[in-house]
Amino acid sequence: MYLLACDLGGTKTIFGIYYYDKFLKKVYQRLYKSKEWNDFNELFNSFYKTIPPNIKKPEYCCIAAAGRIENDEIKLTNLPWILNKNKLQKNFGFQKLTLTNDFSVLIYGIPFIQKSQYFQIQPNSKESNDDTKFISVIGAGTGLGIARGFINKEQILSLPSEGGHREFSPRTQDEWDFCMWLKEDLKINRVSIERVVSGRGLGDIARWKLVKNGLSNHPISKLGNESTKYSNNDLAQYVTRFAIEGDPIMTEVLELWLSAYGSAAGDIALQELCKSGLWIAGGIAARNLQSMKSITFLKALRKKGRFSEFVKSIPVNIIIDPEFGLFSAACKAYLTSEPTKKFF
Repeated sequence: MYLLACDLGGTKTIFGIYYYDKFLKKVYQRLYKSKEWNDFNELFNSFYKTIPPNIKKPEYCCIAAAGRIENDEIKLTNLPWILNKNKLQKNFGFQKLTLTNDFSVLIYGIPFIQKSQYFQIQPNSKESNDDTKFISVIGAGTGLGIARGFINKEQILSLPSEGGHREFSPRTQDEWDFCMWLKEDLKINRVSIERVVSGRGLGDIARWKLVKNGLSNHPISKLGNESTKYSNNDLAQYVTRFAIEGDPIMTEVLELWLSAYGSAAGDIALQELCKSGLWIAGGIAARNLQSMKSITFLKALRKKGRFSEFVKSIPVNIIIDPEFGLFSAACKAYLTSEPTKKFF
């Protein structure tokens, strides 16, 4: 059985065709720059024409897109595109097509995940025989994605969340000072968790630290001033590199960010009671495993007062597969084709 998965974002769109025979195997893939196309139909048509003749046209499809879904339509966050489920299903002849958010789709990939796709930073200290398994995913990238879901014998249910836009609550004097500076710098009156725990947030923390210490000649300061060339998300990569190379200021920046991220992840674990697993997605975590398994991150994750022991008992895993979003969309397409699938 052939399945079509699509991971659609504002920067790039990846199509993948998978074949299912006891496990999912990718047999064909194409990557496109999203902004080079006028609309999704044009892009989809172009991809369809490239499918090799030896691959049967898929009957089941899942499109995971960066946007909110309402009434079987999804309006993309960073592109002027609107995708309509029924029109796409009819136009391309799918037996079943599913639209889902590009972050909440990750929930569907967890039951099928292979050991090569993740790295565990905290083991499960309590075995559970519950009929329903509760899991959550958090991932810092350009923004902060959060999703939650449950798995039982009959189904996987993914519940999207905008929890990354909850208000940031400073825990230390440094976090408070940064929060006040950010409000003034961005001319805003409210700071969300995403403003801190994201690639952009890491870049902003770096800018704040350098301003605070009067280090206008620091290489990161120069990059930050070239706003037409570098975004704060780009700065995050340089901050991490400088910290790894021993730069003392960037080390402080990374430590503050890791602590804020760990605390946010621990709060999600408590809010969702995801005792079957907390999964950390996003390219920043995958590229910085050493930092993510550090005592700075784990201590902040676990420091939850009377519920610290509970948080310590939850298995915490980092997704390291850079194409896990596409894989998860393929998993959702497969689940659509096998509605009676049993999971455990």
